[in-house]
Amino acid sequence: MMMKMKSAAVSEQRARVLLSAWNSGDLSRLQETLTQGWIFGSPDGWPLSGEAERERLEMLATIADAMRNWLRRGGDAPAEDLQVSVKLLRHLAGTESMWRQSRA
Repeated sequence: MMMKMKSAAVSEQRARVLLSAWNSGDLSRLQETLTQGWIFGSPDGWPLSGEAERERLEMLATIADAMRNWLRRGGDAPAEDLQVSVKLLRHLAGTESMWRQSRA
């Protein structure tokens, strides 16, 4: 018997793409990911649903802005700001608990 799997929210999918680019360490890949319009828009087939999802997407946009600013400064930005952004990104991507376990 096959069980239906709940698909990840749009914000989670987008956060995973951005987190993957960040984790790659490839700055050109990160830059390319940050310039893609999917971070802000609501592509066909991915309708926004509910206030909580809208807030998550707004947080994702703020994180993307922080990363863009970091890139513009050549990596010279307050470490605390970027650490908070990456931690929130992991949370939005649904990977925060996995990251904590791997660090233990």
